[in-house]
Amino acid sequence: MKFFFHVRDIDGYEKDLEGIELPDLSDAVYEARKAAREMVAEIVLNDEKVDSRAFEIADGRGMVLATVPFKDVIGLD
Repeated sequence: MKFFFHVRDIDGYEKDLEGIELPDLSDAVYEARKAAREMVAEIVLNDEKVDSRAFEIADGRGMVLATVPFKDVIGLD
């Protein structure tokens, strides 16, 4: 199944036009969490705020199947 990882933040929305083939939604969430950790590292290095940034994982029809907030992958607990 093809999944699209759109990025939503306080300023807007960046649509993933390519998508990625993965076996199921749990694999898509895993990949989104991994990518979010990489992006958070870059955000922090650029002295920006993570704020409300999140991946919206959508299917080919555009239906959002899951949301992965960037702040949830930081692990500050």
